[in-house]
Amino acid sequence: MMLTVVACAVLTAAAGYWIFSARGESTTGSEREAQLQALEERKQAVYDNLKDLHFEHRAGKLNDADFERTRVMLEQEAAGVVAALRQL
Repeated sequence: MMLTVVACAVLTAAAGYWIFSARGESTTGSEREAQLQALEERKQAVYDNLKDLHFEHRAGKLNDADFERTRVMLEQEAAGVVAALRQL
């Protein structure tokens, strides 16, 4: 189970990097809307991952160290997504 959480965390980080590293020179309205939608979906996915993480920890499937490490990573990603949404 821990391997699954770590794999999800790595994929989440990779997806976040991919989303935030793509910078356009200027965006049209439809491009902006697509970016907004992608960021909103990413934000919801991160929040869902956090919710699942807390559930797994409370169920005893994750030790405290793994929980904290993954929680911090997901919260940082959520903060990045929210910051990107505010910039658009």
